Amino acid sequence: MELISLLYGIYPRTDDLRRAYGKWEKGQMSSVEISTKIQEESTLYYDLVREASLNYFTDPLFNWFDILRPIALSIEGIKLGPLSRYKDTNTFYREPEIEKIGKLGGLDTFREVEENPPFPAYHQNGSESYVHFLPGINSFMRMSRIVGNPPEIRERLKETYMEIVEKLKVKRLLIYEPFEAVDFEIYKDLNEAASTFLVITGGMGTFNADSGKKFYSIIGDNPYSYSKYCEIPGVKSVSAQSTKVNDNVLQKVKQYSSDFDKLIIANTESFDFLPRAIADKKIFSFKGGE
Repeated sequence: MELISLLYGIYPRTDDLRRAYGKWEKGQMSSVEISTKIQEESTLYYDLVREASLNYFTDPLFNWFDILRPIALSIEGIKLGPLSRYKDTNTFYREPEIEKIGKLGGLDTFREVEENPPFPAYHQNGSESYVHFLPGINSFMRMSRIVGNPPEIRERLKETYMEIVEKLKVKRLLIYEPFEAVDFEIYKDLNEAASTFLVITGGMGTFNADSGKKFYSIIGDNPYSYSKYCEIPGVKSVSAQSTKVNDNVLQKVKQYSSDFDKLIIANTESFDFLPRAIADKKIFSFKGGE
């Protein structure tokens, strides 16, 4: 069985970048300087994941405090609301308040936004291993306060995601659903437009196996449940909650070796929950090493 590694989500910042953030928040560093610093740190991260021989990775999202902000601050009609707890953790995010899904702003050029380091939203990498990151539409809706019409907002959000894929010329897309969802057919058009990795939480949800293109990968807790809906099933095996470096990944997935020719091995959650030194070591454990 061939194991294919995938690292997604927010990656912990270095102490150097944290200090730079502090200077920027105090007005001791300009927006241009912090944007440059984030780009430099992203480049170092891409060097690290290449050293670890990871097959696929997303933007480390160093310029964001949560997975929703790149989208929430890019769309007219959405503003940041109060702090809300992320799952049962000590991490909080600013709850988006959605009145409508309006015009999409520039994602790939420098521009300043409220209460956050400036755009670009994503510091892309030209490697064939780079996968563009978007928070799941289902979870985005669940994690937001909806002021407007929910069905209309949901449909417009899907259309805006399509616009993002077209504007950024996305080839490989990862959609992350941190909360359990039912409707995955909403991604049919996105899946047709890009090679799509779908990371799900909880049960199966609704897929359509009879029409349209298969997902490149569906990654969750049980690869048997959704293998017929994707080219390569995946499983979340590298723990983002444990500080133990060697997660015995090879032993965990050995049970699947007689059933799948290929299997994608991914992290259970964003590594942002880990100390940076631990996260840097953990990325070498995807393929069984330390």
